[in-house]
Amino acid sequence: MFEIAFDHAWLAGKDFPRERGRALLRLLEALARSASLREAARSAGLSYRSAWGVLGEAARLFGAPLVEMQRGRPARLSALGLRVLAADERVRAALGGEFERLRAEIPPLLAEALPGARARLTLHASHDLALETLRELCRSSLELEIAVGGADEALAALARGECDLAGFHVADALPRAAAAAAALGRWLDPRKHTLIHFVTRQQGLIARPGSRIRGVHDLTRPGVRFINRHMDVSVAQAVAEGRADAGFGLRAEATRFRLAFVPLAMERYFFACAKSALRGAALKALLDALRSPRFASGVKRLPGYDATHSAVLEPLDAALTWVQKQKPRK
Repeated sequence: MFEIAFDHAWLAGKDFPRERGRALLRLLEALARSASLREAARSAGLSYRSAWGVLGEAARLFGAPLVEMQRGRPARLSALGLRVLAADERVRAALGGEFERLRAEIPPLLAEALPGARARLTLHASHDLALETLRELCRSSLELEIAVGGADEALAALARGECDLAGFHVADALPRAAAAAAALGRWLDPRKHTLIHFVTRQQGLIARPGSRIRGVHDLTRPGVRFINRHMDVSVAQAVAEGRADAGFGLRAEATRFRLAFVPLAMERYFFACAKSALRGAALKALLDALRSPRFASGVKRLPGYDATHSAVLEPLDAALTWVQKQKPRK
């Protein structure tokens, strides 16, 4: 397997190749920590004789010594030696982050052309029950890496180039749609990004059977314990275990735990991606999986879910016009 071996070699000159420049910088760095040239040479992986040689070549290259050495006194970096070492530190600081970014970008760029390699995608997304169905379906043709977190964080990661796809949902309720619109506008560019429809799902109140909770107004009754959805455990699990009377969640989760459910909104779940990525084999494999009967069958087993429009490509404003379409006609 190939390796990505960037380094910070920058020091070279006539009759002083980059390999000697690397050795010199290692020696100067070691000398900054040691008062003995012999000890510094050993630390830099050089023989004592080689260390003398590289220092002599460097003195001829710069026209002045980089190390001050006097009989009976410890070796120390000269003013020029200190400046050369400082320059090297500056180069490392400037290039270090860029090298790390390139190390992350190059393997996916080459992966699709390597013999026997599978296409790979990284998805940062808010939680959804159908994501695991998609990952299992993709196993034979695509390596789909999923990192679950907040929707805003996912969109930010896509904008920074840290993932290939960002998953987020938009409800037909105006306040939450406004939040989604703000996130889209903050991180995505309609000229560069597009949306892939994933699933539609039903959101509502998950309630303990017998709690007589039939709407949001019932949450204000004395003694009703409401759980926020942003917890370490799922809302449905918390209600099923008796730690809360109600909370917002998906119909599929309520059904799984045999809880009562009050429908409140429909949500569309989207994947955002760069338009340029649609030409790649990885995105094509994902779209094929979303269009497959097996995916539709898997989603159908999740109550309140619908995969009718899965894999449909839409512009960014589709996440906003969804709200308009869901407004009741007068």
